[in-house]
Amino acid sequence: MIETLGVLLAGGQSRRFGSPKAFATYKGKEFWEYSLQALKSSTESQAIISHPSLIEKLKKQTNIKVLNDDPIVQGKGPLAGIYTAMKDEKAEWFVFLSCDIPLITDKVVSTLLTYRSEGAKIIIPKINGKLHPLIGIYHHSIQSVVENQLLNNELKVMSLFEKVPVYFVLQHQLDVDSKIFSNINSPNDYVEILKNDKIAESD
Repeated sequence: MIETLGVLLAGGQSRRFGSPKAFATYKGKEFWEYSLQALKSSTESQAIISHPSLIEKLKKQTNIKVLNDDPIVQGKGPLAGIYTAMKDEKAEWFVFLSCDIPLITDKVVSTLLTYRSEGAKIIIPKINGKLHPLIGIYHHSIQSVVENQLLNNELKVMSLFEKVPVYFVLQHQLDVDSKIFSNINSPNDYVEILKNDKIAESD
């Protein structure tokens, strides 16, 4: 069993965004590539969990293993992706990143990994009071807890935090800009991140 497996949660149709967010571009690269690069720099091996409609396109663009959500839990959101990774792959710790965080860095992932000795089963950032469950480190031993939540249609990832020990890593511990954790959920979010870049370039 390897120590760390990096898992990119490539998402599905992204209805709020209007098209699959994974393939939106930022500074010449697609969103998913930023998350995968952060994982490659910080974990021993990597995998991608994807909606069936995106699998073929992803397979053409990377040699990383691309998995479909387990049929039993398909359509049940990010929690289904977490379960699928834990069921199909073997690792002590799973590092999950969503595909809609193009500012993410490997420093965030590597710093989160340094808190594995704190006795928690989940390690996630807490930035300005906001939790980021899809930038997180999850221990393999919680697989049965994830499975039970899915069977009960309790699909919020943060519901896990009531059932297993969690360590919240604060911004000063990560020593990074809070904007790194910006996730792009809507066209407006996308416009905002592009606009902020233009402002920064003109300063």
